Amino acid sequence: MVESDLGIIGLGYQLPKGVRLNDDPIFNALRNNASETEILALFQGYERRHVLGADETLASIMVAAAKKAMIDAEVTADDIDLLIGCASLSRYIVPSDLGDVHKGLGLPERAMPLALGNDFSNFTESLVIADALLKAGRVRRVLVVAGCDWTRAVDYNEAASISAGDGAAAAVLGGATAGVRWVVRDQQALVQSDLYGVMYVAGNRIKTDGQPEDQLYSGPYFHMTEKGIDAFKSFGGETAPRAALDVLQRQGLSGTDITLIGHQASTVLLKSWSSKLETGPALSTITDFGNMTVASIAVTLAAREEDITTPYVMLLALGLDLHAHAVLLQRVI
Repeated sequence: MVESDLGIIGLGYQLPKGVRLNDDPIFNALRNNASETEILALFQGYERRHVLGADETLASIMVAAAKKAMIDAEVTADDIDLLIGCASLSRYIVPSDLGDVHKGLGLPERAMPLALGNDFSNFTESLVIADALLKAGRVRRVLVVAGCDWTRAVDYNEAASISAGDGAAAAVLGGATAGVRWVVRDQQALVQSDLYGVMYVAGNRIKTDGQPEDQLYSGPYFHMTEKGIDAFKSFGGETAPRAALDVLQRQGLSGTDITLIGHQASTVLLKSWSSKLETGPALSTITDFGNMTVASIAVTLAAREEDITTPYVMLLALGLDLHAHAVLLQRVI
């Protein structure tokens, strides 16, 4: 453990009220789609997921998570100098719903809402950026918020939809008002951009009588191509852990020194990563919360912090372009 006066000083998370179980009728079409059976084997580990209701918005649960984190950190809205993170998917292409979160929290005019669009490593990258700005003396308090409403952005005829859950979480970084709990010790990215386009979110072109084909689109939703399915197994299962292994080697650590919190896409990936890093079982919320994409790691850290017994936490995120991002957090005395 290490002494520090800059780091994570508060955490909080918020889930929607609605719960969707595995036997929900929305999955009937998928269960009857024989072409998805093989792909379904990649998406495992879910029993329930939380789903935004008609009276909830992505911004509303992000605001609730942020308020909890600020209470935990013993800071107020006036103490925040920067709001950074991701609302995925925002109601508009631009601007991001992070602006609505800024309004909902009553943050000061100086606190820029800085939206990161590198799904799904938005939370881990935000921690690294916040840490750098704090150490440079540019800001005193940073609020990081990540929120997901991907239950509205999947095709329920396709395998990936079985995992989708909504949720939000937040972290406050700065000086030790309530005591620094975690510091950013190291980070490593691993990018294979030759795989760009194998997974993406977009609408499909729709041909309607009397309208130009290139001007009408369906709502945006997650697409996983055949190459994307292969990349899920090869890059996701085999390549991504190399980022975390590089960090461990550089820091002179082993898998027994860390608790792994990985992207909560599937227990297939989490088990593979734990094996390759030689850790104990990954800390997870996947059974109860499903795959919250950009918010998965943030929610798991906030919800399961008390279960961490090691001096280090390894956060291992994925991105659709494709990339992996590993961030090592060290517990503070």
